[in-house]
Amino acid sequence: MITKEGLPRMKRAMIGLMAAGVSVLLLSAPAYASPTIPKGFLKYENKQARKAFGSMDWQVTSDLAELGALNACPKKTSTLHNALALRSALGSGDSDFHVAEQVAVFKDAKAAKAVMAKYLATVKACAKVKTAGGSPATYRATPVSIGDEAFLVAHYSFKKDDVGYGERDVFARRGSAVILYAVNGPYMTAKPKRKEFAPYEAAAKAMAKKVCQLPGVC
Repeated sequence: MITKEGLPRMKRAMIGLMAAGVSVLLLSAPAYASPTIPKGFLKYENKQARKAFGSMDWQVTSDLAELGALNACPKKTSTLHNALALRSALGSGDSDFHVAEQVAVFKDAKAAKAVMAKYLATVKACAKVKTAGGSPATYRATPVSIGDEAFLVAHYSFKKDDVGYGERDVFARRGSAVILYAVNGPYMTAKPKRKEFAPYEAAAKAMAKKVCQLPGVC
């Protein structure tokens, strides 16, 4: 039999148990984890894929590194510092030849779309400029069908009595992920043929499907 005096004690005990239950629920709830791009996810982490470029030194990193493209554009600004996750495979070889593959994941598709718009604005701003070394340079973008949106970038700069220097880039977005493939170096022409982009377009198309394996991207 429960007496009147026992009721307050029961209420206090029940409140204590309820509070303890809430504490357990809060402690057992999974903490929010930032997205990660796993080791081996990029195409050029694969040694077989790297053979297409011959002898090169490669670095793979998940640090929030700078964009490996648009390097000769004096109006280039940082865009990857807002990424939640970034993975880069960067190769360098003889004669100042460089290759970059980068996948960046942003908080949502809107943020990734804003980054793509910023890249495109940078290309347009550098349509006809001079590099830091004083060489005349041109950049131009061509839209292509990869993922949710994409464009190719052709860059060329030339200094008198020197070889031409160029860049071939593929920028693509799928959901909240931005994908980049870039190749730059000497002996590139001012007006590249579409086939020069073919291997990087193919890589970007494959990656635009693969990024959907990452949680929340697509």
